[in-house]
Amino acid sequence: MKLLKDKKGVVRVIEAFLASMLLMSCLTMIPAQPSLQNSTGDLASTAQNTLLSLDSNGHLATLVDNRDWTGLRNSIESVLPLTVWFNLTVFNENMRVLNGFPICNGGSVSNSIVSVDYVCASQNSMYTIYILRLQLSQAGST
Repeated sequence: MKLLKDKKGVVRVIEAFLASMLLMSCLTMIPAQPSLQNSTGDLASTAQNTLLSLDSNGHLATLVDNRDWTGLRNSIESVLPLTVWFNLTVFNENMRVLNGFPICNGGSVSNSIVSVDYVCASQNSMYTIYILRLQLSQAGST
């Protein structure tokens, strides 16, 4: 009989249930954080698109013709996200390395590295062919 008259416990249970429902509804409204990891296919397409966009108006070939390795590094850094590491090697048509020092933005940030080769032709009268190898790695990928 005393249990039916004591309503404080029932109110506390209802209050706890409503508080837990409020917390659950707040947690469902928090958006999921996008994954920082790119798959190797995404990195390969990023590398290819980077080289294509830089070479769309002949800018890439001009930088290589002038041996402007610093300008080439700065151009690639401006296109790629900050979380992506890159290393670029420039070869001539006989696969001899042309750049005397590494064109990169630091050390590799992951064990997963994607490499893309891109053929580029100069626009001068000598028509020189260059092969650019761009290696990318995403920070946080395994």
